[in-house]
Amino acid sequence: METLTFTRKAMSTLLLSLQVGATNSPRTVIQDMWRENHEQELAQGTSMSAFISTAFPSIIEKMIKSDTHPSFSLHDIVSLGSQIEYTHFSITSVQNWVKRDFKDFIGHAAEGKKYSLQQVALFFIIEDLRSTLDYDTIRKFFQIVFQLIHPLDFYSSYAKLFEELDERYRNYKGERSDFVYKWDQMINEAAKDYVAHKTDLSGEQRETLQTAIHVALTSVHTSCFQSLSRRYVHGMVFLHNLH
Repeated sequence: METLTFTRKAMSTLLLSLQVGATNSPRTVIQDMWRENHEQELAQGTSMSAFISTAFPSIIEKMIKSDTHPSFSLHDIVSLGSQIEYTHFSITSVQNWVKRDFKDFIGHAAEGKKYSLQQVALFFIIEDLRSTLDYDTIRKFFQIVFQLIHPLDFYSSYAKLFEELDERYRNYKGERSDFVYKWDQMINEAAKDYVAHKTDLSGEQRETLQTAIHVALTSVHTSCFQSLSRRYVHGMVFLHNLH
C-alpha cells in the first residue's frame, strides 16, 4: 500500500485552497498532486490500480469525497502533517506545544476544539524549525517574524522556495563550490529575491524577513538530512537483526 506524501509546496497549496474564496478546490489540488506522482501509471492505463493502492488519511478522504473545507482537530493536524516529506509529527509533541511550549502563539482552538488554517500552518512551521532551533529561540523568532507576515503566508513562501533550490543548485555560478557555502549562498539569494517584491515592507523589515526565510530553508534541509541519517541507521539495525 502506497502512502500519500506531500512536498511542503504541495501542502502549502492545499492549505491555501482551503481559504475562503480560493480559486482551486482542495480536491483539485490533491488530484493534481497525485497525477504528477503517477504519470507512468496514467500513461500505461493502470491509474485505477495505483489509486486503489494509495492510502489516504481520513482528513484527505473527506476533502476528496465531498470537496469540503474542513476544520482541524489536533489529530487531524498530526495526520495531515505526517504526510509531509521528512517530518516526524507525534500527537504528544503537538499537545505539549498547545498546552505549554507555544500556547501564547497557537492560542485556543475554536468551538468544537477545531483549529484555523493559520494555526495549522504554525504547527507545520514549528515542526520544521525544531530541527535546528530550541523552543525558546523559536518563540523569539515568532515574536519578530509574525509582526511582518501571517503564518500561512510564511509557510507557503519558504515551501515554494525550497522546491526552487534544486534548479538554483544546478545553475549556481558562485566563486566557491564547496557544499555548505554553495547552499548557504543560494538560500540567501532565494530569500533576497523573494523579499525584494515585498514593497509594503521597509528596508529593515525586508532584511528581517529575508533572514527568517533563510533560517526556515536551512531548517528544512536539516530535517531532510536527519531523516536520511535515520533511514540508514534503521537499515543497519534491521539488517544486523538488532532489537
